[in-house]
Amino acid sequence: MSLWKFGDFEVEIDFTDADFLDRLENAQKKLKEEAEELPKTGRNSEIVRAQNACYDRFFDRILGQGASRKMFSGSSLSKRLDAADALKAFENKQSEGFNSRMDQYRVNRRGNRAQRRDYQKKHGKRG
Repeated sequence: MSLWKFGDFEVEIDFTDADFLDRLENAQKKLKEEAEELPKTGRNSEIVRAQNACYDRFFDRILGQGASRKMFSGSSLSKRLDAADALKAFENKQSEGFNSRMDQYRVNRRGNRAQRRDYQKKHGKRG
């Protein structure tokens, strides 16, 4: 579990927690669905407010009800996009750390010498 910060907002996030990943995946799916239903025409302010509402619901679904109110004080779409980018970058960084940690537990795919010899006898290959 690691601390993610955006502005004054802080929350513990664990990208190895299956429950958190469920919330994240469901929220991403809902965000995509809602984005397809956004108005394409009309006043720019109305379009931006609708986009803001989508991102607010996205963060509330992941981080808990009311998280978006704590994260964003105004009605800037740019801040919400920055938060989404920051969350994705944080996820990538955490994944890299986890993957390097798991490398020490990976099984040697080539096997030991006896297993390789047996494979070569059965398949007539060198490998």
